[in-house]
Amino acid sequence: MKTNSQIKAAIAKLEKNLSNTSTNELLLQPQPRQRDFLESDADICLFGGSAGSGKSLSLLLDFARAELLKLPHYGGVIFRRTYPEIRNEGGLWDESGLWYPLLGGVPNESRLSWSFPSGATIRFSHLQHEKDVYRWQGSQLSRVGFDEVTHFGRKMIFYLMSRMRSPHGIKPKMRLTCNPDAESWLAGFIDWWIDPVGYPYANRSGVIRWFIVLKGDVVWGQTKEELTELYPSCQPKSFTFISAKLTDNPALLQKDPGYLANLEAQDPVERARLLDGNWKARKSESKLFDDDSILRCSDGAWMPPQKGRYLVACDPNFGGADFFEVQVWKLEPQKVCLVHEWRSQKQSVVSSIAQMINIINLYNPLLTAVESNSGGKIVLERLHQELPGRRFEGVLTTATSKVVNTDRLAISLLNQELSFPPDWIGIPEMHNFAKHSRQAASGYDDAVMCASVMCAFIDRVSSRSPIGSTSY
Repeated sequence: MKTNSQIKAAIAKLEKNLSNTSTNELLLQPQPRQRDFLESDADICLFGGSAGSGKSLSLLLDFARAELLKLPHYGGVIFRRTYPEIRNEGGLWDESGLWYPLLGGVPNESRLSWSFPSGATIRFSHLQHEKDVYRWQGSQLSRVGFDEVTHFGRKMIFYLMSRMRSPHGIKPKMRLTCNPDAESWLAGFIDWWIDPVGYPYANRSGVIRWFIVLKGDVVWGQTKEELTELYPSCQPKSFTFISAKLTDNPALLQKDPGYLANLEAQDPVERARLLDGNWKARKSESKLFDDDSILRCSDGAWMPPQKGRYLVACDPNFGGADFFEVQVWKLEPQKVCLVHEWRSQKQSVVSSIAQMINIINLYNPLLTAVESNSGGKIVLERLHQELPGRRFEGVLTTATSKVVNTDRLAISLLNQELSFPPDWIGIPEMHNFAKHSRQAASGYDDAVMCASVMCAFIDRVSSRSPIGSTSY
């Protein structure tokens, strides 16, 4: 713990840095919308809008307020969903390195934190999985920030609210930034600030409202008194939403005139979100799979095992709402035909794998492809044990491979290289599949994702090159 004299010296150094002309020019000239964000007194403030509106920088500056950096007990944490997003080129860590040294900040690369002369600290951390919030159990956080908050689940945000406390007289606050996302839980949370078309009401930007959470539901009030009168045992929190567009940040447009053209070149949904700041532009409005192509390919039939060449694909899921999906595709001269499908929900690992082994024995496939994330590893290990000598391939699903394989599926549809029965459950899933997120806008996507696992090998299938020995 620093002594009073050390703290006074640290404050004097900070004030000297802030009085420096070059520092003032860099730090103390926020754009109007950024200033609204920095001056808001709400417990929770969301700064959301189009790309390039200065949201992340505003978050960094908000955490480095002079009145906070003077306090030895001040500790702020800013979250991104994954660690690489913090360390990416031009990300939060790089950006903080441009500003925080001006205020006397000393970086700690291993902890991704900054220490200031008074003893105040600002740290960057990630919450990749929902369970990661419990790493912060027992913490006392003066300030909590989420950059790109739409990447986080509601539970994560609300749990971190419970960590916002300080025994040292610092008023805890939460600060959020994001681009619009109609599929996010946040879109419904800020609905009062958004007009029916999806654009923020100009006269509501920055208006503070109050809310409580009652049995999992959010209850809003115009004033704190309104809610405390109705629910005297609850402690309302104040919240506001400040909207911004690229045109609200002329400094960036002057520095990088081509950035506007980059946003204008996006597809209609991304342009509506990233350039126009629209909160109701849905990716589901732009389909990945062409409806006419789906209809043309819906000419197949379910068939029992017979002489031929087959592929088996599996998208394994254990527990939860998703299905354990197994598909059998027959390799015809011009098409790949879905001839058998089996799916189960909330069935045991042992019984699901046993059923899959039965299917493999019936159809004797050239290859069995398994989505190998998490539970898929167990499936592959068991298959190798139970069916030695057969060929199994793991398909590790990443963001990139998911895009590639679903795109392959879409291209095969357009080229009419696929055939499936007209009552296949994958047909309504494909109709509801979003082009840009490569996932179902609502409902299930297990049948489509299993077919996409098969499509990890679609190049060899389409070229008719041998994958293995001919069955039967």
